[in-house]
Amino acid sequence: MHPVARDLLRKLPDQADRGGRPSVAITERSARAYFQLPSPAERELIHAALENAEAAGAVTLDRGRGAASRDLLRIRLADADRLAAQLGEPRAAELAERVRDQVLPLLQGAPDWLRTALDDALARWCRGASAFGTPAADTETARRLFQVARAVAAGEHRELDLRRFSVRLLGDTKAVERLLGRLTGLLRRNPDWADIDDDAQLRQALGLEKFPPPVFLKGPLRLRYGADAAGACDFNLAPLQPYVAIAPDAVHAVGLNAAPPYLLTIENLASFQRHVREVADRGLVLYTAGFPAPALVRFLGKLDAALPAACPFFHWGDRDPGGLGILDAVAKACPRHPVQPHLMDTSLPDCPAFTPEELHRLQRLAAGDSHVAAIARRWIETRPGRLEQEAVDPTSPVAGRA
Repeated sequence: MHPVARDLLRKLPDQADRGGRPSVAITERSARAYFQLPSPAERELIHAALENAEAAGAVTLDRGRGAASRDLLRIRLADADRLAAQLGEPRAAELAERVRDQVLPLLQGAPDWLRTALDDALARWCRGASAFGTPAADTETARRLFQVARAVAAGEHRELDLRRFSVRLLGDTKAVERLLGRLTGLLRRNPDWADIDDDAQLRQALGLEKFPPPVFLKGPLRLRYGADAAGACDFNLAPLQPYVAIAPDAVHAVGLNAAPPYLLTIENLASFQRHVREVADRGLVLYTAGFPAPALVRFLGKLDAALPAACPFFHWGDRDPGGLGILDAVAKACPRHPVQPHLMDTSLPDCPAFTPEELHRLQRLAAGDSHVAAIARRWIETRPGRLEQEAVDPTSPVAGRA
């Protein structure tokens, strides 16, 4: 079949699957390639292919009258199944069924959010649309996409860099990397990850990276540090100013040179840089780079276990749902120490009001009885507005405290 005729006919089942009007007007706007044919003879080849489809009962052709009786005006769909057979191509619903048969066995015991995401994707595929950036015709990519999401939901990627996880799951070191742009949209269907609206932040928070990012920190720590436990050595951070960068997965043990007056995690790099340079004390300060990566979460757990129970923990971030979500992630990593917000309730003039979407995200964070939920409820009630932490000068979180 002539490719121009095939392209014109393909539009009809697509329109029918989407619930639109299944016809194509033969105009320079909707059938440009038809009008760009180099000769009348080639146009007749198009007509012959379309007439064969009409003879098969798949379409009907509207033509001009009288002297214009050979002019083609419109192609109308008569029978989508017959047209699919004429084209030798499956219908959208058939393609969706193929994906369903491939993916459903992979989701045995999968969480509800992932099964619901598949149902939503199948509904889109049945309409001929793409889901999570993937058309139903690309069955293999769709299968791998849900296979990876199932593995991430089950935590199979933990303790593995991206390429080791990829080769272990799919037998290809770069397969997961090629899916990342589509994968984040699917993973965000998990309510626990829905509020991480930046794709790079979501991948970092889940540990879907080639290697754990370094941790920037300063404070009176001694670390047992090395590529492996057998070759590790003691590393004294206390005299190193203004901060150091370490590989969090190379820390095998944590000790103290002295009890720090506080631990402070900081969301944004500019605020971290200012604090470690401008606040001269023995505080233990860490940069989270947004949502803490799993390796940083594990390192925070070591600090939580090593620091005295009386050492206060703080987090300094933006006053918005993302900043509060990061505080929540830090708090969950440090179960022995309550984590208090630092400078996040600062009152400044002209703070932009929370948007309806931000208020909705705060309401999700407000559920439960945690300290973070109480902060979310207070922000919903008092409406202090959004505040970027860079707008606030750094101070010690224990200055002036008893």
